[in-house]
Amino acid sequence: MKILIYGAGVIGSLYAAKIASRKKFDVTVLARGKRLKELNEKGLLLKSMKSSNIETANINIISELSPDDIYDFIFVTLRKDQVESILPILRNNKTKNILFMVNNPSGPSKWIEVVGKERIILGFPGAGGKRENGIVHYHVVSSLIQPTTIGEVDRKYTERIKALSNVLKEAGFKVAVSSDMDCWQKSHLALVSPMANVIYKCGGDNYTVTQDKKAINLMNKAIREGLMFLRDAGFTLISFKTRFILYIPMWILNKIMLIIYNTKWAETVISNHALIAREEMKILADEFIQLAHSRGVNLPNFEELAKYI
Repeated sequence: MKILIYGAGVIGSLYAAKIASRKKFDVTVLARGKRLKELNEKGLLLKSMKSSNIETANINIISELSPDDIYDFIFVTLRKDQVESILPILRNNKTKNILFMVNNPSGPSKWIEVVGKERIILGFPGAGGKRENGIVHYHVVSSLIQPTTIGEVDRKYTERIKALSNVLKEAGFKVAVSSDMDCWQKSHLALVSPMANVIYKCGGDNYTVTQDKKAINLMNKAIREGLMFLRDAGFTLISFKTRFILYIPMWILNKIMLIIYNTKWAETVISNHALIAREEMKILADEFIQLAHSRGVNLPNFEELAKYI
């Protein structure tokens, strides 16, 4: 099976390496600029947050995707602000199955318009990390919190979803198939946007946040506000963690978040991405706020945190 990972950041590198570790998959990574040079010189190197060992991956490396370069699956692992520029390239390519592992609260309508509904699979990674000196430092998130999640635009369970699930499972990832990835991504953004924006408000990283209990309380009020908007607007809160956050007493939620932000896990999974993807977080927050405004709803706590991006 031929698989292309379009994007060689933390997520693209991790999924490429893990899938390539299974010899039955022929994995190619598309990279540009400094990252392309880095991969050509050093290869794809990873280090788990839980280990001191450096892992290497046997992959192919390309810098361009031609129309006739066909794969069984293309994984798009770019930030939201990078995706629009590659849509014409994907439209011209003849690969039938394209998995967008991209944060996208506004829905896939633009992707469908350019690439075609029948080709698109929606998804989200269950991992995070950072890249330093050519090495990807990563952490795979517990399946209880966030497995790799995929689903069809039309919510059906198809043969290609089954095949894609098998690829990811063989690579060692826990996988969940969502019956409504659009709602899943909206509710996910309602959670992660305030969790990133509070870091900007506190002017540092996850550890700085733990020094400001008022900021943690504002973050949790913003999260709940966003989730309640989605629920009241008719969007289904699919994941357990979003329903849990909505109904747990606030003082308990504040204590839980205080503990979470004082961990290496929060540094790897939350803080690192927030600090390197500020432009993306700005776009995502703006899109979520616009979605609420389009339904006649204001989000004062969510919008207050978004000012700090």
